[in-house]
Amino acid sequence: MYFRRHQVYREERNLTVGSVVQLRHEASWLQFHLGINRHALYPRASPMVDQLLRDTHRFSTISADYSQDEKALLGACDCSQIVKPSGVHLKLVLRFQDFGKAMFKPMRQKRDEETPEDFFYFVDFQRHNAEIAAFHLDRILDFRRVPPAAGRMINVTKEILEITKNEILRSVFFISPASNVCFFAKCPYMCKTEYAVCGNPHLLEGSLSVFLPSLNLESSLGGLRPTL
Repeated sequence: MYFRRHQVYREERNLTVGSVVQLRHEASWLQFHLGINRHALYPRASPMVDQLLRDTHRFSTISADYSQDEKALLGACDCSQIVKPSGVHLKLVLRFQDFGKAMFKPMRQKRDEETPEDFFYFVDFQRHNAEIAAFHLDRILDFRRVPPAAGRMINVTKEILEITKNEILRSVFFISPASNVCFFAKCPYMCKTEYAVCGNPHLLEGSLSVFLPSLNLESSLGGLRPTL
């Protein structure tokens, strides 16, 4: 199988993340978390947000895994307190070299492609760039309550398959008849190879939405998220 060939390749060459990476207190994602208050996710004139977007766009990934939604559907975690399994969009959690974390939503539809009006709404594809548009619109309107999101081309082989430790995620990679690297995930409605996303042959466009602080950190700091 495709993922097994890459596993052997990694083991033969000892390709691991390897070197110890130190957490930098000036990391943009950490500064973003520390800047959240009950009024907004970030200050109005904060250069940190632009730096965070640049880092999200350029930093190397060191791990890839299913989101909590997919893990809950697989019974792999007790997520009842923090997540409700839902949605029809394939999502992955990517972690970067500075330990920042973002939700990756791959591109499914071309920008000029319209959804047929007779589609059953549960299988209506979500557009990855809607996440990016929502962030910028929210910022223009000065609400500042949508997490930063950026677009990026991801090499699905090097930045997902070769670094994930999740065997189930590895097992859903395959080569399409067009010789592109594809994968799919667990979800309520679209969990088949027919709904896979594919690179060209390895590169895949998608959106990356920066994570908010964990509930544990949020509680220890007295509640960070803005009140609606």
